[in-house]
Amino acid sequence: MKAMVLITACLTFSLPAYAAERIFRTEGAVVSYDGISAEYAEAIAKTAAAARDIALLGSGFDMPKTIRITVACNPRGRVRLFNDGRDYFGLTIRTEKDLRKPAQSGIFHIYGLCHETAHLAMYRPIRERRWMTTAAAEGWAHYFGSRIVDTVYAKLGKDLWPDAYDYLADGTKRLQRQLAAKNPSPVQRGAGLWKELAEIVGHKNLAPIFKAWGQAKVDPTDPGAALRKTLLATYARIRNLPGSKEQIGADKRLADWWNRAEPILVLKRPRSEFTARTAKPNELTGAAVELSEDEGKSAGRRSIAGSGHAVRRKVDGRDWYLTGVKVFGSRYGQPRPPQEDFHLWLCDKDFKVITDFPFPYAKFPWGKARWVSLPVKPTNVPAEFVICVGFNPTGRKGVFVHHDKQASGNSLTGLPGRPGREFQQGDWLIRASVDQLKIANPLMPSK
Repeated sequence: MKAMVLITACLTFSLPAYAAERIFRTEGAVVSYDGISAEYAEAIAKTAAAARDIALLGSGFDMPKTIRITVACNPRGRVRLFNDGRDYFGLTIRTEKDLRKPAQSGIFHIYGLCHETAHLAMYRPIRERRWMTTAAAEGWAHYFGSRIVDTVYAKLGKDLWPDAYDYLADGTKRLQRQLAAKNPSPVQRGAGLWKELAEIVGHKNLAPIFKAWGQAKVDPTDPGAALRKTLLATYARIRNLPGSKEQIGADKRLADWWNRAEPILVLKRPRSEFTARTAKPNELTGAAVELSEDEGKSAGRRSIAGSGHAVRRKVDGRDWYLTGVKVFGSRYGQPRPPQEDFHLWLCDKDFKVITDFPFPYAKFPWGKARWVSLPVKPTNVPAEFVICVGFNPTGRKGVFVHHDKQASGNSLTGLPGRPGREFQQGDWLIRASVDQLKIANPLMPSK
């Protein structure tokens, strides 16, 4: 299946990338488009609007008043569909031929729009999602998106798409077939778990559960404890049946579901066993050393959805303190920075968190890239450590981090709590500054 759904992708431009000259409006959706016919723009708008209504009216999720969609043609690009987590879809195609039915294009457009609408239903109430695995986020969108496909078909019929096809086959019918397979993929297993939860609590009770999860204080080292407690408490409040046999039975089923779901849906970010000391700036020598392997010149840039930018570094001995990090990059999206923090993590060699340093998005300039200094409280580092920055980006909000053209093998993509993958296109322009205590033996760190 080649569905147009962004799971994890490298974003190399801010959208909309190409001027959209025409607009189609309907209640609940507006499509700005160029290079495609009005008939396709209308079908896209009607699909998104119907999907929005299903999530809002049929399931009670907090949905935007209007889903804004930009359709851009780029003959040298690739087909992509993504959401910004709030109210926007960006669709890039090569030519209008990419909008033809799946039998001809290999692309499942109606399912893709329903899938992204399902993402909005989850992402709007749960803004902090670092505890979710890919199986959790994409599994939910696959499950709920499949349900939405069925209802869109019932509402708009078989002739919704200009190049009509049997898109009902791309809904729960396909999901059921996937779940019955011998070895479902992690995303399909995640979809199956969300389906089970809906059957236990009732589909309309998922929205308040998601809202409660979004408001819960979650420890990233062990998110499951708070999420489980919130799940049980929220459902008990919804049912308002404390102590009844029915509630006890529901709690037992929920507890059993959680025991099976947590290992698949929840990502723990265990803390490092390395206990870092901190120091005051006046306790250091003042002769900080900058650790870097980059060539100092950009050969490209990346914003990585669902991941982060990381570099491995080494020092001689255990008496070195991280004093700051420099990143060559810039913000994209709206000129005004989002009112949220990004994260700079100091990790051990196994990508386990030693310390988390949050910084406001406004640290990075909008548009033109420059070196951005991120000073931190001097923190002791192990002999081998990893610096990771994560921006939780979307197509409409994020930071482009630049890289050079020669890879050393010490630049990675990933987030703390799971192994990073080697970035082979070059070295990230990320540098770490370290210093020593005045009483320490002034050995030079290795590069």
